[in-house]
Amino acid sequence: MDDSVERPKPLRFKEPVVDVAFNPKTSLVASSLITGHVFVHRYAVEGNERLLRQRTHRKSCRSVCFSGDGSLLYSASKDKSWAAVDVETGEETMRVNGAHGNPLNLIHYVNEQIMATGDEAGSVKLWDVRKSKPAFVYSEHVDYISDMVFNEAKRHLLTTSGDGCLSVYDVRKAKPFQVSANQDDELLSIALMRNGSKVVVGETAGVLGIFSYGQFGDVSDRFPGHPQSIDTICKLTEDLCVTGSSDGLLRIVQLFPHRLVGVAGDHQALPVEKIVLSHDQEWLASCSHDHSVHFWDIGYIFHDGSDASNDGEPDANDAADSNCDSFNVQEMAIRISKEIGEDNATDPEDDEDDDADIDIDIDGYSDVSELKRRDGESLVEASSAAIGAAGGSSDSDGGSEVDIDGDDGNSGAEEARKDEDEHEDEESKDNIDIQATTTSVVIKPSAPSAEDKDVAHSDSDGWGSSDDDADSDAAGATKPKKRKLSKREKQKAKRKARMAVAAPLESVRGNPNKSKKTKSFFSGL
Repeated sequence: MDDSVERPKPLRFKEPVVDVAFNPKTSLVASSLITGHVFVHRYAVEGNERLLRQRTHRKSCRSVCFSGDGSLLYSASKDKSWAAVDVETGEETMRVNGAHGNPLNLIHYVNEQIMATGDEAGSVKLWDVRKSKPAFVYSEHVDYISDMVFNEAKRHLLTTSGDGCLSVYDVRKAKPFQVSANQDDELLSIALMRNGSKVVVGETAGVLGIFSYGQFGDVSDRFPGHPQSIDTICKLTEDLCVTGSSDGLLRIVQLFPHRLVGVAGDHQALPVEKIVLSHDQEWLASCSHDHSVHFWDIGYIFHDGSDASNDGEPDANDAADSNCDSFNVQEMAIRISKEIGEDNATDPEDDEDDDADIDIDIDGYSDVSELKRRDGESLVEASSAAIGAAGGSSDSDGGSEVDIDGDDGNSGAEEARKDEDEHEDEESKDNIDIQATTTSVVIKPSAPSAEDKDVAHSDSDGWGSSDDDADSDAAGATKPKKRKLSKREKQKAKRKARMAVAAPLESVRGNPNKSKKTKSFFSGL
């Protein structure tokens, strides 16, 4: 650990920590334990001070959050209840027992009048705190509610679930705004990015799924790169977030372009349950299965290089807009490595090596049209490969003629002779040349094949030589005499050859869901 970086000491408990939350106004942090206890500490580099210790629930306290002004602490429990506690006095101001029919998994502060809760069975409820009664009940999910986020501009509550769906609720209406298609994987975490235009979700497979806001049918982009599940996401700036994975690492991820920037912390291979950002944007707090809450320095992302505007004077708005672009990626990665105790930190002078290790763009697409264009090109290449596999090798200059039987050399003749012994009914296949252009495909007969030359035993047509005849005569002494195929057998073999060539083309031509570029390519078939 780098001694030059001072940070608050970890908060250690006797029992596992389930959730952690920062106060939005002051330097307070709340922790919930599996025993049902709730703790509130004042954190500082000089030392931490415990302000509240209270057993709010009979069973595990699974979620905690502060009110908007930081005066109340809300908690939800496995005992199907949620409660509100005054932070200064520790007095319980509200309690709702039997809030759900199943154990609660999550509680989220929406505004000073509305609280949201989610349970293990997928039910979501919006509560009017003035009446202690649910205003709306939503039952679109069939598995546990894993995470929530509120879009204040749209007044939308977005939830993720273990059933693989993302739901969007308008807090003013009783019906859901939209429900996404099943993503074939559990959705564990969620965050709003890029001024609310993108919704990022973490999946069990270690992939970040990205939705375009308003288009929640399916993801518009996917960013792999995490070796294990992404259990929590904490937004830093509009383009940067921190992810907590089951391998114990806190990774800083940049979106558009998608990059794994560095590592902010390490829980020594223990799963990260929650990551939160302090009100002053100086610290990250995270909890894991090590019975402790750790603090990590993150202020340099917000302060390095952001204290100068175009006029040479600091400006808060300019600093907020330039959070992602103001810091140097190499310097940040080196500092992160020092903080987590890596002795082999990257040398800042090795510019080329640093760029190769840090700026890794893992197939990130920022536009749906780009995905469609790439898919269309891949389809054309796959179709060409299918034609080549059915017909053999094409001309070296990329021309339009493809020799199906491969009779352009001695190797083709040898392969044909081997096939004669195994498949006697294919001896009389006529050679077929495919004239493939961007507008049409023409099938026409070509010159006789090597098999026909052997059957005819004649060199008068110019296909053989006296040496070839001698070799064939010598081989005829040991091989059985071949019979001449009838006209009907030849026609049957010819039909089989044409069907083999036309099959891959028909499969592509008959699919209506191809791109326009591919349709024009096969329009003449």
